[in-house]
Amino acid sequence: MTEGLFGRREVARLLGMSEGEVRYWERTGLIRPAERDKGESLFDFKALVAFRAVRYLRREGLSVRRIRKYAERVKEMVPEAEQPLAEVRISLVGRQVVFHHAGRKVDPQGQLLLDFSQEGPQTIPLPSAAEDLFFRALQAEEEGRWEEAQALYQEVLKRDPEHGDALVNLGNVRLKLGHPEEAEALYREALAVDPDHVEANYNLANLLEEQGDLENAVLFYRKALHEAPDFADAHFNLARLLERQGKLEEAKGHWRRYLELDPFSEWAEWARRRLED
Repeated sequence: MTEGLFGRREVARLLGMSEGEVRYWERTGLIRPAERDKGESLFDFKALVAFRAVRYLRREGLSVRRIRKYAERVKEMVPEAEQPLAEVRISLVGRQVVFHHAGRKVDPQGQLLLDFSQEGPQTIPLPSAAEDLFFRALQAEEEGRWEEAQALYQEVLKRDPEHGDALVNLGNVRLKLGHPEEAEALYREALAVDPDHVEANYNLANLLEEQGDLENAVLFYRKALHEAPDFADAHFNLARLLERQGKLEEAKGHWRRYLELDPFSEWAEWARRRLED
C-alpha cells in the first residue's frame, strides 16, 4: 500500500466505523479516494478528516440528507476543494449549525452572521431512528445479508418515505434478489424525490442498458455525470454506449477521463486499447 494512504479497512479501524459506512460515504461522492490500486480505494489524511466529520455529524443527529446538503454548500464556498468536508469545519453551537472557514464563523454563503432565511434556523433534530436503521441496513447489505437488509430498508421507508438513499439501496437489494422491475420502480421513486441523486441515475442507467434501452441509459449516465463529473465508472459505461451508437470521438473523451480518474483499475488497459482503435 502507498505510504500515507489508507484502505477502507484501515479507515474503519482508525475511526471506529464499519467498512460498510466507509464504502457508503465513498459511494455518495462526498468523500473521494486519493487513488485506487488494483481496484482498492486508498484515502489520504484529508479524507480521514472528512470521514471524521461525517461521523461527528451523524452522532450529533444530522441525517444523511442534511449532510449531503451542507457538503454541497461547502463546495460552493471552496470550489477548488477536493475534500469539501475536510476544508470547512461544521460544528454545532447548542443545536445550531456553524461553519468555520478562514478563521471566521460563517454561513455557507460566507456571511459573518448566520442567515438561513430561506429555511429558518438550522437547528438539528434528535438522532433519527430511521437514520440508525439505515446504517444497520447498510451493514447488513455490505455483509450479504440481503433479506435482513431489505427488511431494514423497508422499515426506514415506513418512517421516512422520501429517504432517497434507502429507496436506492432497497432497489439494489431487490435487483440482487432477482426483481429488476421492482428495482427500476424504486430508482425512479428516488429520482422523483431527488432528480439529482447520482446513484439513482447511475443505477437506473445500468438497468436500462441491461434491458436494451440504450438511448435512455445514455441520458441517465449523462445525468449522473452532470451531478458527479468525477464518477469514473459512469465515464466508462457512457463511453461504451457512445461507441455502440457510433459516437466515437465523444466516447474517446470519456475513455480519457476514465483513465485520468482511475488509471490503475482492472479495466484501464482495456480503455487504453479503445483509444488506440
